[in-house]
Amino acid sequence: MRIPEIKKILKSEFQLALFESALKNLIEPENKLRYNNFAYAIRELSRHFLHSLAPDDKIESCEWFELEEDQTRPTRAQRIKYSIQGGLSENLLSKIGINPEDTLRVIKKTKETISSLSKYTHINPEVFDIPKKEVASKSKEVLDVFADFANTIVEHRNNLKLTLRNTIDSQVLTKLIFNHIEDLAPLAPTHIVKYAVLGDYRVNEVNCSEIKVEFIGELMTTLEYGSKEERKRDDGLDLNVSFPFSGMINYAIVDTFPLEEFEFEFLEVNTDSWYE
Repeated sequence: MRIPEIKKILKSEFQLALFESALKNLIEPENKLRYNNFAYAIRELSRHFLHSLAPDDKIESCEWFELEEDQTRPTRAQRIKYSIQGGLSENLLSKIGINPEDTLRVIKKTKETISSLSKYTHINPEVFDIPKKEVASKSKEVLDVFADFANTIVEHRNNLKLTLRNTIDSQVLTKLIFNHIEDLAPLAPTHIVKYAVLGDYRVNEVNCSEIKVEFIGELMTTLEYGSKEERKRDDGLDLNVSFPFSGMINYAIVDTFPLEEFEFEFLEVNTDSWYE
């Protein structure tokens, strides 16, 4: 069975506890509803898992969201859509090289996969008090359906993050970071920030309105000591020092991404090594 794989995917202690409780139904040989209870719990787990990835308020804040007829909340298809593409419009998906029609097909297939879990929960003579061997085979089917549904969402969201990451020009990002470096005055009377070296960056989150990008790197500086008179006499001191930096930049989800509308959530230069 795919139990370890599913545990790695789940998002909260509650989901893990629900999953463990669902599995316990399978080891109650005297319970004639053990399989049905298990299947029902897994279906509920799929609902909680999807809602944790796509809360109502986040979906409703997306530019693409429209309340469907006779609905008071986002539909399952809209939850899957948000889980996969966040607040990105179809136009922006196309711009970064993802075919919206492909995404639509994934959403439809994933919805069908989730819906198929319901058939395992119905209590009919053919699935009531079924033999142990049949419980094992049918429960495996249920776990396969859940794992496939969850993995589909995770894989497509990760692919979106990678595609967005590759859309961001590293040289442009480096320039933005260089222009926003904090003052290093506490380290020396005068300092020169020479250049920044971007180590790595990745898309950390895609929500209803922002694409959050984490980054790390090294800042190359020259720390200058001595007054003007001392430096004229060559009694000053210049030290070339590098310091690691890290931060996060938030890009607005707009069709001009990643060229416009961004702000730094934080940008920190770690100077601890200077004091060691």
